[in-house]
Amino acid sequence: MTGRLNGKTAVITGAARGIGRAQAVRFAEEGADIIAIDVCGPIDSVRVPPSAPQDLAETARLVEEAGGRIVTEIVDVRNPDELHDVVDRGATEFDGIDIVCATAGTRHVVPRSNFPRRRGAPCSTSI
Repeated sequence: MTGRLNGKTAVITGAARGIGRAQAVRFAEEGADIIAIDVCGPIDSVRVPPSAPQDLAETARLVEEAGGRIVTEIVDVRNPDELHDVVDRGATEFDGIDIVCATAGTRHVVPRSNFPRRRGAPCSTSI
């Protein structure tokens, strides 16, 4: 890799799997230190299977395999105090923060038929 992120520190939420994990691994390949955060558990309003602590551990393994340093923490980003604490700890360990990827989240697909169409309202085909 090019080392474009040598000496940089990235905070990545939703890092246990998916896009967050891919960001963590790629940034590590480019030389960044990683602060990886994920809730690793169910959220009442979300129906997709939740990430688990072993998913975050796998992200850590992959980052280290790519030559990166990583701090992981199970935190719900909806709790600002916990989020602030983990970011502070990581920033202290890695001498600051340079990149933030707010990747935590999920999507919920609902059939278009569940939304009533109002008379005269435009209808989008992108839903």
